[in-house]
Amino acid sequence: MKIKEMMQKMKDHSPISIGMRTLKTSIAAILTATIALMPIPIIGNQFYALMGTVFSMQTTVSNSFRMGRGRIIGTALGAFIGFLFAHFELESPPFIGLAIALVIIICGLLKITHSILITVTLCLLILFNPNREGGLLSYAFFRTLDTAIGVIIGFLINRFIAPPNHLKALIKKLENLDALTKKVVKNAQKLPELKKELATLTLIHENYQADEKYDNHDVSNENLRKAVEACRSLSFHFSHCNASERVVKRYHSEQIDKVLTMLAHTINELKGVV
Repeated sequence: MKIKEMMQKMKDHSPISIGMRTLKTSIAAILTATIALMPIPIIGNQFYALMGTVFSMQTTVSNSFRMGRGRIIGTALGAFIGFLFAHFELESPPFIGLAIALVIIICGLLKITHSILITVTLCLLILFNPNREGGLLSYAFFRTLDTAIGVIIGFLINRFIAPPNHLKALIKKLENLDALTKKVVKNAQKLPELKKELATLTLIHENYQADEKYDNHDVSNENLRKAVEACRSLSFHFSHCNASERVVKRYHSEQIDKVLTMLAHTINELKGVV
């Protein structure tokens, strides 16, 4: 039985929702902690390695890479700034404020604002604890290395162990939209539910586009994009179906029928390659 099927059965029979991302994060953390306990000193500090592992486990493989890279850069930046200020004994309150300001400004320039917290944390740890075994520079370097190892482990687990299947999620969401659109045609009170589904569809499609380079399915992304765009127009067309003018009402009803036809075609096309 596949891992994802086992996880689904656990979801169906448990009040606690345990997703694949949770399971993979746990596996990656176990692997990181195990490596840290090996006789060969690959990882010096479990904390930084584990934080890197957890941080790099994102909903998309692309985000795992981006967030992990930002984490490594942020850790190196925090270590460097902390080292400089500690080396020159710039530890008075004004210099502490300056160090934090530098971290925030540089993280903003590098577009890694998501790593500001850990960058500031490491900077202050080094600044307030300069007398580390092996020297200050050595401490800064190895904390960055620990983080990098953790990030790499998290990325590899997310990439190769049950990677996010955005295409399958898209098919399921398009099928739901197809059924729901037909219901809204008969019952306009279902329109709020349709709008919620459309918002979710947009998010899933964005995730699919982010991980497109990691997907091996032969899918026409242009056709898929057009189908998603057509779905987004459903709310607009439904809002004009009750127009007093027959021409306007007929036009929007025809557009809804076109979207349903496109949906059916897209769903069949996607099922043929998955």
